[in-house]
Amino acid sequence: MNKKELLNYLTKLGLTQDEVAVYLGLLEKGEGTPLSISRLTGINRTKVYRLIEQMEKRKLLVQEIKDSTTCVSPAPIERVEELLKLKQMAVTELSKNWNGAATMLDQMQASHQAETKVKYYKGKSGIEQMVWNVLKAKKDIVGYTFRDLSHFVGTKFMESFAEEFKRRNLKMRDIYSDEYLGSEPIDNHWAGKIDSRYLSSKILSIPHQMDIYDDVVTFYSWNGDEVWGTEIYNPKVAEMQRQLFELAWEKAKKI
Repeated sequence: MNKKELLNYLTKLGLTQDEVAVYLGLLEKGEGTPLSISRLTGINRTKVYRLIEQMEKRKLLVQEIKDSTTCVSPAPIERVEELLKLKQMAVTELSKNWNGAATMLDQMQASHQAETKVKYYKGKSGIEQMVWNVLKAKKDIVGYTFRDLSHFVGTKFMESFAEEFKRRNLKMRDIYSDEYLGSEPIDNHWAGKIDSRYLSSKILSIPHQMDIYDDVVTFYSWNGDEVWGTEIYNPKVAEMQRQLFELAWEKAKKI
């Protein structure tokens, strides 16, 4: 790690750029006075006094009087490690509470929205966003798979998706196309989470990917340069598509 990367790392831990400059300057010098810190960092002396006060409160500096002169020294680097642990604890806590927060945000957003909303996506990043949106599902997902998505978005993305899918305890029923079974699907560790069946193209052609969850119907396809996706938010459309899926599911064969 170079010094620029170190500066960036410490700011991500919650230090301001001026605090980082003061702390690193003192680490290199061992200790300093407000005047020497000002000269070392280029920060005016009035601001240095404020920085010393706030950094002492955060236990990043130790201040003492030597021969009637205020001397400041940096706290041990273990204190910086404590900031990292606090950051990790905060992230863990935020992650635990995300589902509840997301539900409330969805409810607040839905309260003033029209019944129907359509979103259009393009490119690989658009498809990835649509796939990740499926994780918002509050009940079981159903859908149709025409190709192995891993071949398009990559195994790393799908492994992350599968891990989060399992962490949220989601389940899905999926109907595979002829093309999917004729390819070489990559194992994404879906055991116990996806119930799959197959339906011949003589009964139903599956020319693109489709997922149905909650009040959302998604269509997405990647065929050469044509990469697109659409999300339709409408409870009646979603319910009709779910009913059609159930009819297809009854005719589909277990794999």
